[in-house]
Amino acid sequence: MCYYEGEISLRIKDFEWDEGNAVHLELGHGVRPEEAEEAFACKPLYRKTKKGHYVAMGPTLEGRYLTIVFTLKQDGLARVITGWDMERAEIRYWQKHHS
Repeated sequence: MCYYEGEISLRIKDFEWDEGNAVHLELGHGVRPEEAEEAFACKPLYRKTKKGHYVAMGPTLEGRYLTIVFTLKQDGLARVITGWDMERAEIRYWQKHHS
């Protein structure tokens, strides 16, 4: 499904959703799981966090720019932890690495 970009290369084959992470993302941050998956599909920029998680930064099909924090499990299974709308500085960072 996804591979690529930025500081590291990853291959995401599928997503792990349950009531816990889906509800947290949608009610806590206003991001639907479908939108989070779109951020992985549309030219994502991946980075690794200091805590060992990963970050995917990318636009949705409607043009919303999201930052999604996730863990990567065996066989390319991504479990989303949290996410938010990118701030201006994050959007500039994403654009700088995709121009």
